Amino acid sequence: MSKRYKVIIIILAIYLVVFFLIYGLSNIKDGTRTLTILVGDNTVWEYSDKSWLNITRESTIDSLSWQEYKVFLDNKYFGEYSMWYSDNKWYAFNSDKSAVKMEGELIAYRSNHDLKIKEFETKENSNYTYVHQVLKQNKLPTSSQMTVNNVVNFDIDNDGIEEQFYTISNAFASDFYPTTIFSIVFMVKDEKVYSMYTNIQEANYGNGCKPYIRSFLDINDDDKHEVILTCAKYSVQEPEDMLFQLNKEKFDLLISNQ
Repeated sequence: MSKRYKVIIIILAIYLVVFFLIYGLSNIKDGTRTLTILVGDNTVWEYSDKSWLNITRESTIDSLSWQEYKVFLDNKYFGEYSMWYSDNKWYAFNSDKSAVKMEGELIAYRSNHDLKIKEFETKENSNYTYVHQVLKQNKLPTSSQMTVNNVVNFDIDNDGIEEQFYTISNAFASDFYPTTIFSIVFMVKDEKVYSMYTNIQEANYGNGCKPYIRSFLDINDDDKHEVILTCAKYSVQEPEDMLFQLNKEKFDLLISNQ
């Protein structure tokens, strides 16, 4: 074999090794990644073989009981407990099988890898620049009264700069009567608006929902966080839980409980 062909073969071999290290290991890791996540009492999601599944069958949910979960309350780590599901509610038990009182919004998971879940603060919004811009884009009056007008500052892409997440809605008004109900969630990064969730409909008794950011969590060890958004509905209706992922210029909905 000539020296020229040997050089070509060596270059090709190096290329294949580098390609595998960059892409192959990542794909193998994602393919073997498994996750079961509990969002409050109404939502169970599973991730396996690069696919998400919304678990609703009661027998399947029952089979997830008495397994160890890492439990977070209001996005603060609470501990590892056995979780038991009964009467549409999750209960936590310690290693002695004694019940543990849980206060706060529940996020719990069991997985073959660790999830990064971070705390954050939701504040009432006082800067209407982007809110008015988004209202105009959706052909809604900037004078709209709202029942939700909040902002969360969080560095979702781990670049050292916090993005702003706005949640606005006029659902469930008690002292004004809108003809159109809206619930909108968007992010602002580098003065650019990224839409996450938009629900606009004609007003009808009790329709619409109040959105809020429930959790930021890194589900795939890429140092970028996904978002769990919850939209609370009227009365006894189950809230809508949604998992979003920022994909360059837009948010992708990975899974919903509805």
